Amino acid sequence: MKTRISLLLLLLAAAVASAELVEKVVARVNDRLITWTEYQRRLEQVSKGPQASSDLAKLRKDVLDELIREKLLEERAAELDVQATDEEVSIAVERVKRQYNLATDEEFAKALASSDLTLDQLRDQLRQTITLQKVVSREVTSRIDMTDDSLRLEYERRKEQLFRVPESARVSEIVIRFDPQDPAAREQAAGTIEEARRKVQAGTPFADAAKEYSQGSARERGGDLGKVDKGELLGALDNAVFGEPRTDDPPPILLPSSVHLLHVSDRAPAGYRPFSEVKDELKRTISETLYQGKLDEFLQKLRREAFVKIYEPDLATTAAAATPAS
Repeated sequence: MKTRISLLLLLLAAAVASAELVEKVVARVNDRLITWTEYQRRLEQVSKGPQASSDLAKLRKDVLDELIREKLLEERAAELDVQATDEEVSIAVERVKRQYNLATDEEFAKALASSDLTLDQLRDQLRQTITLQKVVSREVTSRIDMTDDSLRLEYERRKEQLFRVPESARVSEIVIRFDPQDPAAREQAAGTIEEARRKVQAGTPFADAAKEYSQGSARERGGDLGKVDKGELLGALDNAVFGEPRTDDPPPILLPSSVHLLHVSDRAPAGYRPFSEVKDELKRTISETLYQGKLDEFLQKLRREAFVKIYEPDLATTAAAATPAS
């Protein structure tokens, strides 16, 4: 009898020990499980990131959502028979070394150890990342229309918002400053500007007159302010350059503490940057916008069609919140 009881106790103890080894499950995504260890490891990594939310509840739910998306993509990769090759993983490892300026294997090993990683673990992570990227490339990126015809259509639709170029001109100035509280100083400044204007009218190059008379910061450049867009200068100066009547040598402009003489050249009308110039920029802008939209749409479709069960009560609302209504 004692022997039977002892044997029973041993079996019970073994069963308890075995049960303790079973990993706690946070969520199930079809036939794939998100374990407590996996979840906690990812939560710790994300919480140390520079853009981590200070709202712990939101952070925990965001991490779970991220893991669910990964499981959905892993399953899709299996269905498509898509996976990273050993060569792609090795290239990615070398890229990591270059990114962090790790010249030797010893430096690389120390860097991995400081991140609590082994080389095999890093390779596994890179293999998963590349595999998921392949799925997204096949299911999302490849379906974004980036032909010239679609880009031109988008250019016409967005050019007013993104590619409008204001009227512009090259402007040079002679500026004389005065104390606004001193009427005599103002009269003297106006007289100096008039003297400079007469010299320019008599044939002295404007740049030479600016170097002789101007008190502005552009004096050593012959008063050259460079290309100026309409609306960029102070109101009175802007109106002198771009207002009516248009003239390359407007009369002096008196401001509260300075008087200005301007010379205008190289006028360019308002318009739009040409398609050939902005094509690559537009392609990047559209690609980013469309990519995120189509990626969200694809992930939502996978989520709708999947069986997702959250076993942690305080996280269970994530599934409902993240699953779009059908």
